[in-house]
Amino acid sequence: MKIPTLAVALVAAAVIIFAAKSSKHEGNVPEPTENVVAQMPISPVKALTSASCASDGCPVSCEAGDTLLSAVCVSGTKGRFADTLRVDKGTLTATCATTASNILVYCGRP
Repeated sequence: MKIPTLAVALVAAAVIIFAAKSSKHEGNVPEPTENVVAQMPISPVKALTSASCASDGCPVSCEAGDTLLSAVCVSGTKGRFADTLRVDKGTLTATCATTASNILVYCGRP
């Protein structure tokens, strides 16, 4: 089997599986009434950014109770994982080189 054919087959299988899982939840939706308040789901993942890399390496830490999941240094159209990860007083901090334009950090709550 050729690689493009295999890729198309995998994407099609993923779409079918996603559609099947999504359809299971449709029957549990309550009927809207005047007293029902719609609640948006709260994501356990937060994105933080900083653009002070040129002056201080843009150090970013997650809030207390959150875990640093990923830190990416962005320079132009390129990105790479954070240059430095430090633990100071129990807090993990990610920093970039001064050549980076900004940092993108993802934090999650277990």
